[in-house]
Amino acid sequence: MPSDAGAAAGAEAPAMGAAGASAQAHDLRRTRLGLPLISAYGAGALVDSVSSTGLTTFLLFYLTAVCGLPNSLAGLSLFVGLVADALIDPLVGSLSDNTNSRLGRRHPFMFAGALPLAIAMAVLFAIPSGLAGWGLFACVTAISLVLRVCHSLFNLPYIALGAELSDDYGERTRVVAARFLVMVVGAAGCLTLGTKVFMSGPGGLLNRAAYAPFGLACGAMIAFGGLVASFGTLGAIRRLRVTTPSQASAVRQFLRDVVEMARNRSFVVLFSSLLLVFVAGGVTQALNLHTYRFFWRLRTDDIQLVLLATPAGTLVGVISSFLFVHRLDKRRVVMAGLGVYCLQLAVVPMLGVTGLLPRGSPAAVAVLAGAGCLSYAFGAALGIAFQSAFADAADEHEHLFGTRREGLFFAGLNFASKAASGLGGLVAGIGLDLIHFPTNLAAHGGPNVRVDPVTATHLALLYGPGPAALVFLAIVVFARYRLSRDAHGRIQAELRGRHDAAVAAAAAQP
Repeated sequence: MPSDAGAAAGAEAPAMGAAGASAQAHDLRRTRLGLPLISAYGAGALVDSVSSTGLTTFLLFYLTAVCGLPNSLAGLSLFVGLVADALIDPLVGSLSDNTNSRLGRRHPFMFAGALPLAIAMAVLFAIPSGLAGWGLFACVTAISLVLRVCHSLFNLPYIALGAELSDDYGERTRVVAARFLVMVVGAAGCLTLGTKVFMSGPGGLLNRAAYAPFGLACGAMIAFGGLVASFGTLGAIRRLRVTTPSQASAVRQFLRDVVEMARNRSFVVLFSSLLLVFVAGGVTQALNLHTYRFFWRLRTDDIQLVLLATPAGTLVGVISSFLFVHRLDKRRVVMAGLGVYCLQLAVVPMLGVTGLLPRGSPAAVAVLAGAGCLSYAFGAALGIAFQSAFADAADEHEHLFGTRREGLFFAGLNFASKAASGLGGLVAGIGLDLIHFPTNLAAHGGPNVRVDPVTATHLALLYGPGPAALVFLAIVVFARYRLSRDAHGRIQAELRGRHDAAVAAAAAQP
């Protein structure tokens, strides 16, 4: 049997090795990130951008107007996935935070999720035409669950990885801005493929045969972005924090982590306000095609122009963030973005309801495109500041509790994002049934179908003022956020002091 001295020496070596690796990682995070690394990391945003745009913009319309699934059942299918996410996201976050492997904490999950997610996306838009009713509901729900699990496996560790690349308050904003820049490309690509390439024929958005190749193209974009990010950031593993995995069981550690997160006021405020914003956005995005087509009476080409104005606005917001937002207090940026978004949702639909903006007119197209561009420009700055604030709150969490929980922090962000298609889709589906909006329109008139004018007006109210109320509530909640640039600077200084003391203590051990 080994002697006590030998056992002590064996235990000391890993401890010293961990201390050395932690010191090296800490020093690397103080250096600027190179363009190749930021570019490779940013490519991973295609995964969330393409999947989210495809699901929130096209899925509800595809299931109800094209496949004939009842509105409420379609919304319920999306909501079932959200309920599963309530457990999956924090569990994946906790597992990622406590994983110790040759590829670090994040990359094993990213590799596991990318390709299956791409396949699920392709299958979701290729539903067999013979399915209907509860059979269609079961098929869609099963595929959606697989897609959501795979999305969590990739996206949660991916966004947590971005928070670990740098400790700098401003550079974190630039990392998130790079991700948003690629998100613009992904959203624009998805919308262009849908409205201009595959659905530009005689049947337009009601052409069922166009959706299968659309889903396949989206899956290819997801696979490309996921693999580039996974392989391209392997060299950044040395920058990441060196943590000691928990010795508790996965379930016990998960429950302990969740309770700990609930005690962090900054996280609770960020998560609650972001959840409200995403649900509001999910309702509007799920109803975009319904509203543009049947309330505003736009042609497919006009719808494409209006939809593409949103990534154009996002691009403006991302560029502005690169130049200005990282110098500003994130709290003020978020409040301004929420205010503009709330006004846009409340005002623009009412212009059509009151007749001040003639529906189907070039003026309506111009106003909708301009309002969307402006809203998404502020929304991009809002989103970048919001996500960068999550990374700052993770530092505050270490300051308060002595643990790093980026995975769980961004599980909240990921869950809120999925709520856009889950809870937002449920609200949209139930709302469509409440206003008696018809389904299976592809089989009842195709591109020439019209809906009752009263129903169309109710659709506009469901689309705009309702979600605006949720955004206003988000403003009220976010007003309680208190982690400013100066407060974060003090936290970082104390964390550096703790780290340097721990490294010195480890080096002084005999």
